[in-house]
Amino acid sequence: MKFEPVTFRDKLGRTVVLRSAEVSDGPDMIRYLKVTAAETPFLLHEPDEITVTEEQEEKFLRDVERSPRELMLLAFVDGVHAGNCSATAIGVSRRHDHRCSVGIALYQAYCGAGIGRRMLETVLAAAKSLGYEQAELEVFAANTGAIALYRSLGFEIFGTFPRNARYDDGRYDDAYWMMKRL
Repeated sequence: MKFEPVTFRDKLGRTVVLRSAEVSDGPDMIRYLKVTAAETPFLLHEPDEITVTEEQEEKFLRDVERSPRELMLLAFVDGVHAGNCSATAIGVSRRHDHRCSVGIALYQAYCGAGIGRRMLETVLAAAKSLGYEQAELEVFAANTGAIALYRSLGFEIFGTFPRNARYDDGRYDDAYWMMKRL
């Protein structure tokens, strides 16, 4: 889905532009995946597991752009890539076409400035306009800041996955399945 860009000011007064991901963003997206994976333990991959090629990432972005029911927003603060937020279909069957999965991550330098909230609000509104009736996400139980944000936007915890993630140091973290009706 192609999204018309939106401009706003974050809590620090910086200019933020939200726009659809483009195929030309491929190299920057790979860097983003690697850096954010290194900045936080709350994403799915370790940095060395990010092995996608530019060609693979560009194909992925082209597929999202062409999809009538998927959206990937990129946030730029004063022209610098700050993070991403997406809504993707849960499945391909009619029995699941009312559900979408939401994902978000920002570079640490841009957390806490209201950008993530605005991105989520924008993606959730777009998901509703695309016919989705509920948005779902998984979040690590230790990620209390994200959980508080999701709850403030109307998400509720509907399940727990014990020992969902095992870190390289041997620690485990549970994950919550959260859902919001749109």
